[in-house]
Amino acid sequence: MVLVSRSAEELGAVTDSIRADGGEAIALAADLTGEDWLRDLDGVAPEVDLLVNNAASFAPYGPLEEVSEADIRGVLEVCAVASLRLSRHLMGGMKARGFGRIVSVGSVAASYGAGGQVAYATAKAALAGMTRTLAVEGGRCGVTANLIELGLVETERATSEIDPVIRERLVGNTAIGRAGTPEEVARVISFLCSEESGYITGAVIPVSGGLGLALYPEQFPEGGSPTA
Repeated sequence: MVLVSRSAEELGAVTDSIRADGGEAIALAADLTGEDWLRDLDGVAPEVDLLVNNAASFAPYGPLEEVSEADIRGVLEVCAVASLRLSRHLMGGMKARGFGRIVSVGSVAASYGAGGQVAYATAKAALAGMTRTLAVEGGRCGVTANLIELGLVETERATSEIDPVIRERLVGNTAIGRAGTPEEVARVISFLCSEESGYITGAVIPVSGGLGLALYPEQFPEGGSPTA
């Protein structure tokens, strides 16, 4: 397993945790918005059959007319272009070996929109087109491509960067009534990367606890049953 992130310190901690559990992991600190690091990837992992596109970037909250050109480009580069570039780099090898799994991590913001985060919603929406096209191009060669769209997940970034009022509203509009956990997301990704998922491709799968299913969540009492 190769873990890629800008933060060498965080990578080290995750890598140590995987190794402590008996797994194998290599940490590769890199800026995904460039191409030079791909040579380093080839050096440590010349054959990659499982790819999880999980990079994310956010612009400061605000309406589109207040978002800077630099912030728009930064979000699109990290969330969309980097995933496309890395998929392109690895797709040929997967086809040649007759097996590959590409799983991209998106957001329900792509399907519903996200006020104040138009660059993020746009970038995540692009992953759907990429996923479906990769599914078509790779399907006859044993390569599948799928996209999961996340709701609110209790990550460090979500805790530190999402306004508490927005968090409360998101949870209130989630059918299950809570945020998801990274472990719940990881289990879905693990299945989509397995041989057992070979007949699933081009799918956009919500992993969101039912976020957005209720138009008026406040009509339901705490117990979860509709009032008469």
